[in-house]
Amino acid sequence: MIYSGEVPTGRDSVTQLGTSVQALDTPAVLVDLDVLERNVARMAAYAAERVIALRPHAKSHKTVAIADRQRAAGAHGLTVAKLDEAEAYLAAGFDDLLIANEIVGVDKWQRLAAMQRRGSVAAGIDDFQAAEGMAEVARQAGVTVPVLIEVDSGLRRAGVAPGPATLELAAKVAGLEGLILRGVFTHAGHAYSAQSHADVARIGQAEGEVLVETAQLLRSNGVRCEVVSVGSTPTARYAGAVPGVTEFRPGNYVFYDRMQVALGSAQAEDCALTVLARVISRPDPQRVVVDAGSKTFALDRGAHGTDALGGFGEDTAQHLVLERLSEEHGMLSLEMPGQSVGLGDRLRFVPNHACTVANLADVLLGVRGDRVTEVLPVLVRGGGR
Repeated sequence: MIYSGEVPTGRDSVTQLGTSVQALDTPAVLVDLDVLERNVARMAAYAAERVIALRPHAKSHKTVAIADRQRAAGAHGLTVAKLDEAEAYLAAGFDDLLIANEIVGVDKWQRLAAMQRRGSVAAGIDDFQAAEGMAEVARQAGVTVPVLIEVDSGLRRAGVAPGPATLELAAKVAGLEGLILRGVFTHAGHAYSAQSHADVARIGQAEGEVLVETAQLLRSNGVRCEVVSVGSTPTARYAGAVPGVTEFRPGNYVFYDRMQVALGSAQAEDCALTVLARVISRPDPQRVVVDAGSKTFALDRGAHGTDALGGFGEDTAQHLVLERLSEEHGMLSLEMPGQSVGLGDRLRFVPNHACTVANLADVLLGVRGDRVTEVLPVLVRGGGR
């Protein structure tokens, strides 16, 4: 699906402009625009202070309106996760993109090559066979595709081991006609399983250091390495502070969420995205049921396999935690003095993981105070292409 400027939803979202939050249909995904804009400004200021490029990961929000705010604040291009996101942002006027992922298969390489006629769209590489195939398709299309070697800094997902293994691959890729090697990148997603703020800082520091050392190894052996790119919201301020890092790619920082608060990346007041749900059942004095379940919140209890958070979201006003989810229902209990919830009440939950919530929504409703002031269509939602 290519972004067309239309709101991809069956609801007439335009009529919600000016509506009070307490009058909205539910479930709805809300973005406090004042908080979001503060988050965007803070990360941009940090990048300017460190004199490194901020290439935010747009998969977190998947909207043009937020990407426009990031670009206006000084972002140097965008990061995306997959081809259809890149195509959508190209169509929306963003022409400097990094797909921080491996692209494999002739059909996908052809799409990637075609994008080069509309902008600069770099891709990740961690295998020489894939690099050869990509280069061949690029040559046939008469274009040059920029690539970055993905380095595994500890997540044990994709990526080449740092040091000599990266040098070996980089030297081969640098000799392929049809590709241009720009540098190296990594994602220290294992920071999400950190047990303390000190662990997050240690992982972020190591992320930056191992990538800088690997980049220096490439250069000392005559291999071009201009870009040294780190990623992840929890580690952004630690990895980004390592001398020699040229770029960082946080994504979730525009919203933050319960995971980021638990990791020490944000305070509760920094969380811009909430889910508005309505109480639809009070089966007993303690039990509350709302009209938002796993199809709204997803089932994250922590990124990258961790299970550190209790429940699936929290209404911070009354400290109400969603304990269980089915597809269309969320269940919670009243356990503390002063908690009072009635049938039909609307509650606002900070989700565990804002990125997956945004991906499940057709639109995000931007609010200022109690009013909806903006409707933000979500691009290419759903699974990968």
